[in-house]
Amino acid sequence: MTRRLALILLIAAAPPARAGQDSAPRLSTSFEVAVADPESGSIHVALHVTQNADDEVRLSIPAWAPGAYRIVKYAKAVTSLHAATRAGNDLEVSPVDDQTWAVKTGRAGTFDVAYDLSVEKPRMDRDHCFLAGPDTYFYVVGHKEAPCRVVFRLPEGWKVGTALERDGEGYRARDYDTFIDCPTELGTFELFEFSTDKTKYELVVHAKGPVDGAKLTGMCRTVVREQNRIFGRPPFDRYVFFYHFRDGIGGRGLEHLNSTDIVMPYLAIRNQPLVAASITSHEYFHLWNVKRIRPAELGPFDYTGIVRTRALWLCEGVTSYYGDRALLRSGLWSEDVYFAHLADEISTLQNNPDRRVTSVEEASRVVWDRKDWPRLDYYNKGELLGLLVDLRIRRATAGRRSLDDAMRLLYDRYVVGPSRGGKGPIGVGYPDNGIERALEEVSGQSWKEFYDRYIRGVDELPYEQILGEAGLRTDLITAKIPDLGGADLRFTLVMFVPPGSEAEKAGIRATDRVAALNGIEVTRANVREELGKLAPGEEVKVKLQRATGPVELSVPVRSHDRTACKIRRTETPTELESKVLEGWLSRPADY
Repeated sequence: MTRRLALILLIAAAPPARAGQDSAPRLSTSFEVAVADPESGSIHVALHVTQNADDEVRLSIPAWAPGAYRIVKYAKAVTSLHAATRAGNDLEVSPVDDQTWAVKTGRAGTFDVAYDLSVEKPRMDRDHCFLAGPDTYFYVVGHKEAPCRVVFRLPEGWKVGTALERDGEGYRARDYDTFIDCPTELGTFELFEFSTDKTKYELVVHAKGPVDGAKLTGMCRTVVREQNRIFGRPPFDRYVFFYHFRDGIGGRGLEHLNSTDIVMPYLAIRNQPLVAASITSHEYFHLWNVKRIRPAELGPFDYTGIVRTRALWLCEGVTSYYGDRALLRSGLWSEDVYFAHLADEISTLQNNPDRRVTSVEEASRVVWDRKDWPRLDYYNKGELLGLLVDLRIRRATAGRRSLDDAMRLLYDRYVVGPSRGGKGPIGVGYPDNGIERALEEVSGQSWKEFYDRYIRGVDELPYEQILGEAGLRTDLITAKIPDLGGADLRFTLVMFVPPGSEAEKAGIRATDRVAALNGIEVTRANVREELGKLAPGEEVKVKLQRATGPVELSVPVRSHDRTACKIRRTETPTELESKVLEGWLSRPADY
């Protein structure tokens, strides 16, 4: 395959303007992506623009990706940018800023732009190439509403996995926002499928080794069925789970309109794919919360810089609450496992000193800026707020209403209703007071004090009161526990290494994962027990897993105060407490 591919017309001419209109036909864009040498770390992209009426067109590539609240500057990967008319005449191209170029088109109705794009490992190797969307495609400034289309030129034997709509030999989307929100896996992946609720689901799996596809598919089906009960049939005909199981110690997921891409260590899922259940459930719930139920500032997107919102505690933290609650209600988690999980979340928050400094709204707003640690985690506190809000509504309404009702109200009011009224395919975002208003309407109570104290403020969360009113007992115990030279752990993951600490001097780094202590393998389940066997002052041999490989070192044991939590059922609940508790834990039959 040659490095430069001839551009072809990918989009049919836009329909003519209606009688009486003097506006020009809508501009449209199409792309061709060529993967000629997968091991080169580079792909070639060609953009074809039609129905242009401007003398100068500005092309831009995003500086960030929705759902990942950090500036990335994808333009750094772009090289060899070139523009020409369909007749082959070169067009002048000049940079405007670090993500935008101006093309002097001379009012050419049709013109082509070509560029090379470097793709970082491990997103591209000899058997696959993953395109996230914002990192790949330009948009015409002022024309993000233009329809987009793409075709792929691939090595022999490669397939295409994407949530984009099929269109002949290519794929299409209604506009740029939708187009780049559909990532694409190119390569020799495994494909698993199932259908439920009149919707087709695909699992596109790229893994370092064999994966139990039946177990992975069964887990996804269970999650999907449970979560669809809240809102009903999802607003699409097809959804794609992208899984990348590879070397490494960390994982992540990113939500999209009708897909998600999830990265996890291959060793973690090789024998037990169900370890992917929590992140899968979280990302699937995002199809409603964030991708459709969203703050007004999160769409249509401004890809040029920081877009702040104070609502990420709901966008992410409450999504975590629903993601993990679905595992309990579906039977993937037992009640004991779920209670232990919630207790761990409480312990994590109570051991974070920033909880008394930074509100969860402020943590949401400054996520783009904060580099230091410890910092308030809106995932962590947001999940606990979801729990407390849900139980408070259930108590206030004697079990007749719940947070589910508030989420459905937000969905109907700001997504479904506006869409039917012609205000965009995914409606509009809720205003600053939209969440609080929904809670008040559903519960029949004022939420101002709760907001002022726990969401806008930094008061300690009322675990004992609200969980107690739902028939649960919460025990918080503070004791001195050994640590690895002052390093702060969340389970086996090193979250923070204080400057100048013994841990830093020994070579421990944040994001390291503890694999063994004095030759004993440690996991999420036994790490606290093994740490408890250590005596302050002794040297412990630590084996760490790091992105670059295993590391072994010795570090002095220190100790610090740590709060631990346990949650259990109350022995003699009242009738109302039992009603609230059972309604929360069991799956309502009338979903």
